[in-house]
Amino acid sequence: MTALTENINQIVSLTMEEKSAIEQAYSTIEIAKGDLWVQQGKICDQVGFVVSGKLRNFYVDETGNEVTCYFVSPENFISSFTSFLTNTPAYENISALEDSVLRVISKKDLEELCERVPKMQIFRRVIAENLFITMEKRIFMLQSQSAHERYGDMLKNNPDLILSVPLQYTASFLGITPQHLSRLRKEIVK
Repeated sequence: MTALTENINQIVSLTMEEKSAIEQAYSTIEIAKGDLWVQQGKICDQVGFVVSGKLRNFYVDETGNEVTCYFVSPENFISSFTSFLTNTPAYENISALEDSVLRVISKKDLEELCERVPKMQIFRRVIAENLFITMEKRIFMLQSQSAHERYGDMLKNNPDLILSVPLQYTASFLGITPQHLSRLRKEIVK
């Protein structure tokens, strides 16, 4: 069993035949550091499972600034979910922060897989619920916490991101400038 089917099996108990069908439905792709997997303005028709590496979901605002929405590390699913579900152009980009390996499945193949393995419908619902929770927490964080609190939470809950993600991306995720983040880092070190 690979990380992909182990992850799914934690939510819905799979038979060996179901695991095999899932493994066959997903293909493997490699994304080089800095390359885009999803591009703003283009339709995203795949969902990916991160096997290795780290990706960043971001959009470019009307003034040309990149705004980081979230980071995705191994053993998590990623997509431009609105684009995937509605077959409309993506609002965001997804790029590799380091060389990455993904297991991917197209929307058409996922629909066929759900016909063969009905339990995948439950899994899809759980993924959608988890995404909703993640987005709700992000909105709450940006609207109700100070920059100092947001950075403190990131240090507590995702210390690996602080060390492995460029400063400007971390600052953008926190909704502050890189200069403000530098000041916060100095305050915390004191």
